[in-house]
Formats: sequence, structure tokens, C-alpha cells
Amino acid sequence: MTEPSAAETELPVQKQLDAYNARDIDAFMAWWAEDCEYYEFPSQLVARGKAEIRDRHISRFTETNLFATLLTRMKVTNVVVDKEIVARTFGEGPGKIDVLAIYQVADNKITKAWFKMGAPRLYPLDSLPLRSATSQDVDAIRTLTRAAYADWVPVIGREPKPMSAGYAEAVKKHRIDLLHVDGKLVALIEMIPQNDHLLIENIAVSPAFQNRGLGRRLLTHAEQVTASLGCELVKLYTHKMFVKNIELYERLGYCVDREEAFWGGITVYMSKRVYREG
Repeated sequence: MTEPSAAETELPVQKQLDAYNARDIDAFMAWWAEDCEYYEFPSQLVARGKAEIRDRHISRFTETNLFATLLTRMKVTNVVVDKEIVARTFGEGPGKIDVLAIYQVADNKITKAWFKMGAPRLYPLDSLPLRSATSQDVDAIRTLTRAAYADWVPVIGREPKPMSAGYAEAVKKHRIDLLHVDGKLVALIEMIPQNDHLLIENIAVSPAFQNRGLGRRLLTHAEQVTASLGCELVKLYTHKMFVKNIELYERLGYCVDREEAFWGGITVYMSKRVYREG
């Protein structure tokens, strides 16, 4: 292998970066050597050869927000060092991460690469918009709800009511508003407008997105919907064993109205008064 010129050294690095941002796996792999090696800095080998590197990136290239912004670049003989900020969708949601990428180049191909990454910085979820559900969302609603309530099954000894609800009918008769992250449904709230109040029938948050304020965000949304309907009261109900949920509702101003026996357990009915402006 011959040592490339400065322009030749930079070319494959820039071309694979362009392909990365275009999420074009074939164009991306065209700039890697057959026996290339891919390291987590400084020395942990995570992929060897084009096939393993390709497999590593196929799922990543499905992330619609994937984009690497090049901040600085330095070339030393046949090595290129890039400092980047990369937008990605992590398991906990979308965000950005600082990346230091070091590429070794020979014969117009990347032969080795090392990556040093910082901690993900997640985007605030309270800025993401909600949209109304349609019949096209029924399967996603059912899947999300079952995942969100699964941990409660051993607590109460049965599936909570939302896990077996009929969402094809609910989408037609109720108001279900959805929150998506990178095209994937991660949270929802199901509401039933009544004459003098709004009833919250179901709140579900994907396990990967729990404890990030989405439940609070959905409850605030319900209160805004309540006010927009000209009502002053929002109501909800939950199982008495769902202690964390009840504590959240109470912190947000909901009061217990009554408790009733239901399916071998106790249902707690709660409400909150919403004051309209004007």
C-alpha cells in the first residue's frame, strides 16, 4: 500500500461522511477496505471487515434524524481526525452526541477507524407536537398500551383494562392524541369529552420513554383540552395499586373523589378543577 496524498487521504473520509448523512449504506461502504477495522477508542475492536461494519450501520441508517455535522478536520500523513456533532435517535429518544473520529487511509480506502463518543444529550420532549389518532394508528396504539402496562400485570394479578380495550372503536368514539419520536409512537392520551367534564380514559408511555416527564406533559395537554371545551373539570381513574401514578396525579393537583371495588381490586377516582381564562 502506498501513502496517499493529502487530497487522497481526505477524499474517502468525506465521501463516507456524505453517504452517512444521506443514509446510503452502499455508498457508505464503498469507501471502506475489505479488511477494515472499526474500534471504540482507544483499542476495543467492535467490527472487523466490511460485512460487520455494514451490519452495524444498517439499522442506524433507518433513523430519520441521523446527521453528522463536521466541526473540524485535521490531516496528518495518512490519518484524518474529525470532530463532529451527530444527531441520532437513542433508546431514550432523539438527541445529539459529540464524536471524535480518527480514520487511517490507504489506497483510497479507510482501513482503520477509532471513535470516541461523549454522552448523549437528549432533546426535550415537551416541544414535540401531538396529533390526533386515526384508524391507521390502531395497531400502534394497542402495541404501545400493552407495553406500557405490562409491568403492572404481576402487581394486580391480571391485565389492566387498557391492555385489552378495543381501540378500533375507541379511535372513532374518543379523542386519542399521539406523540411520536422519529416516526415511532411513544406516548398517547385517550380522552372522552362529557357534558360538564373531560374524562381521561388512558395514558400510556413507552417503557423506554418513562420517567422523562411525558406523563406530566399529557396531563397538561388534557387540562388544555378541558378548557378549550368550555369545561372546568378533568377526571380520571386508576387502580389503587398504581401508587406511583396516584402520587403523580396528587402532585399535579388531582384530588381523590372516591374509591370503588372493581374486578377484585379498588379503583380510585380523581379529579382536578381547571380554571379558564376570562
